[in-house]
Amino acid sequence: MRNELQNIQPPQRLAMAMAAMEWARDAMGQIETGEISDYLFRGMAAGREAVSASGDKIGLPEEMLDEYQDVLDLADEPGTSHILSALLACADAPEGLTGEVLYGVFSFCYEGLLDREELPERTVEAERANVRCLEAIAFQKRLVNEALGR
Repeated sequence: MRNELQNIQPPQRLAMAMAAMEWARDAMGQIETGEISDYLFRGMAAGREAVSASGDKIGLPEEMLDEYQDVLDLADEPGTSHILSALLACADAPEGLTGEVLYGVFSFCYEGLLDREELPERTVEAERANVRCLEAIAFQKRLVNEALGR
């Protein structure tokens, strides 16, 4: 499935990345750190604007790019550093959101959710037994299948 992401048009890849990030953020529940919550709110708003304009990446304002590291340094809550990384990947895409970048965004979203679930052990079996992990995988597969007309 990873190789097929390149067959999807860049604006649609961005829409898929946004859907995955928003789903993961919502599934993670409330983010307690105000600076992170605010940063994600602003970043997601920029992402929705880019999708509406049929863009191929998120154009974060320069001040947001400048403050990224400071916000990332506050990301102690499980999963928050991953969702921030997914957002930055969508903005830091000089050639637009390639299939590889989209795959990375999907991975960041899944890993963030996995961290949030705080499984007692990190094994494939534990992930397969976790409802939220299965929901995340199913959601991402559905995005890809719909984009490819399946």
